[in-house]
Amino acid sequence: MNENKMIIRVRTFATVANLGPGFDCAGMALDLYNDHEVYENQDGKDCVFIEGNDRHRIATDGNNLICRTIRKTYEIKTGKKFEDLKKNFRIITHIGVPVERGLGSSSTAVVAGLLIADRVFGFGMTRKELLNAGLEIESHPDNIAPCISGGLVVCYRDRNNEIGFKKIRTGNNFKILLIIPDYKVNTNEARKLVPDSFPREDVIANISNFALLINSFASGDFTDASDFINDRIHQPYRKAVYPDSISLVEELNETAGLPAAIGGSGPTVFAIIPENKMKEANIYVEETLKKKYPEFDYIFTSISSKGSYCY
Repeated sequence: MNENKMIIRVRTFATVANLGPGFDCAGMALDLYNDHEVYENQDGKDCVFIEGNDRHRIATDGNNLICRTIRKTYEIKTGKKFEDLKKNFRIITHIGVPVERGLGSSSTAVVAGLLIADRVFGFGMTRKELLNAGLEIESHPDNIAPCISGGLVVCYRDRNNEIGFKKIRTGNNFKILLIIPDYKVNTNEARKLVPDSFPREDVIANISNFALLINSFASGDFTDASDFINDRIHQPYRKAVYPDSISLVEELNETAGLPAAIGGSGPTVFAIIPENKMKEANIYVEETLKKKYPEFDYIFTSISSKGSYCY
């Protein structure tokens, strides 16, 4: 095959995990994405070309997360060593999802690798199989699952301790505001700050808040959602890492009346904007937040009901 002939294109979506009280079990796909063009390479090695912001932070050889995922998926599905296949790829990735900002950038790479392997080798994997293979590379189902399926997702463990997920039907009467700081947070380092056990009252509060928040998404009624989105078991312990983000969350919930939380491990803040509050939210961003935090980026986006796909 000519090395310049394209095999496939893949689009993978940003995600926000946790959604406040849904620590490590809930996530939502957003209408921000990375595009990947995949070619077969004849020179005996993998290479990745990155276009867009943060390209200097991403591996451009076989250590790239997409390439590693392709190899791992092949080995999981066939039980054979990928190196014996003597197959290499040239991938051009167009970055639209900020890196290390709490928007699931690593999951966009993992899911890209899963979909490439599935299509190129004809595995015909189900969404659950894609998730389980992805978890062999990155242990964040609350990012991988919504990136695969789109929409709002809740992950769970079944009676056999296997991880699955359910997609929750939501209304379409809201937007998502992303407030993206100009610094990065390493997910693994941020996770180390969260303790292994929590006070009982904090766990109970998170359970009730999460149930009511999911009901808000499902019903489209975000009345009192600024209370329901409150978290007690991960955000407070990470406050020292991104104090400005925590202050923003508090301001949005208490002053602006907009339900807000940290996206994933941060530092990005996301806020839910009901359609009847879009005008005042725009004014608040322009006249208050951009003056107070001029170095941050502000993006209005939507939930992406469509999951990542090949085209």
